[in-house]
Amino acid sequence: EPEPGREPGQPAAGRPEEDYARKCEEVLQLQEQRAQQEELLEHLAAEIQEELNERWMKRRREELELAAGPGLADTDCDTTELSGGEGELHLEHERVKTQLSTSLYIGLKLSTDLEAVKTDLDCTQRAWEDKERELQRLLETLGTLDVAEAAAEPRGAGAAQ
Repeated sequence: EPEPGREPGQPAAGRPEEDYARKCEEVLQLQEQRAQQEELLEHLAAEIQEELNERWMKRRREELELAAGPGLADTDCDTTELSGGEGELHLEHERVKTQLSTSLYIGLKLSTDLEAVKTDLDCTQRAWEDKERELQRLLETLGTLDVAEAAAEPRGAGAAQ
């Protein structure tokens, strides 16, 4: 807890180890909170993606049913045999269109996921670098305080004699 009259973020006089330990605990707490929030975001993103996938597949099925006509709505395009090559050709054409559309959708989804991972990686890298700089600064401050304390001890011991 901050001392009265002291600005937040300034080290407490005479207690650099405690300040360093407190900062480390705060960093750990922030990391835990971030991990929990990322987990929640991933869960929500998965639910949203699942819903989008279901809606897309439903819409595609409806498009195929409309294109196939009323007689083919409840049949499987891969196993339906029509009289004449034109009907089979139409079904094959629709099957290939569906596969291409699905592949395009999957490719776009993978591309979007890759960009999200890259962005997350960049943010994580920046946060890591910031934390590393902060810890380095705290170590330098601690080292400076240790040197100042060591220099002050001999003078205090000589004055007492």
